[in-house]
Amino acid sequence: MITPMTSSDPLVDVLCKRLRRLDLIGWQRITTWAEEAQLSFEELRLLLAFALQEGPAAVSDLAELAGFSLDTAYPAIHGLRRRGYLTEERRQYSLTDEGRELIAKLNEAHRAGIEAYVATIDSEERERLTEAFV
Repeated sequence: MITPMTSSDPLVDVLCKRLRRLDLIGWQRITTWAEEAQLSFEELRLLLAFALQEGPAAVSDLAELAGFSLDTAYPAIHGLRRRGYLTEERRQYSLTDEGRELIAKLNEAHRAGIEAYVATIDSEERERLTEAFV
């Protein structure tokens, strides 16, 4: 039996419970999409970082945002570049048109995961979440 972790902050406990299910359902959609696109986990994480980035970015900035070392980031960056998703100029990487299309598909998978989660909650929970986030 797994012993649940608790926090001194009730909000942390509530978010952990709610987000675990959202993460599971959402990541099912995202990882299925990533497998179909033949992306490694590291490439997926870099694309998630690019989705938050405005314009060109250095590998170090993307690696920090994705939460891994440069030693891990460089092979993933080069893989994305070889496949035509990124261009590089003066050590700054940008998305190509194909890369932007890939990010759009990633965003669609992310949204589909959230929609699938929302479909599992009752109307009272939906109302509480709407009030909390809007």
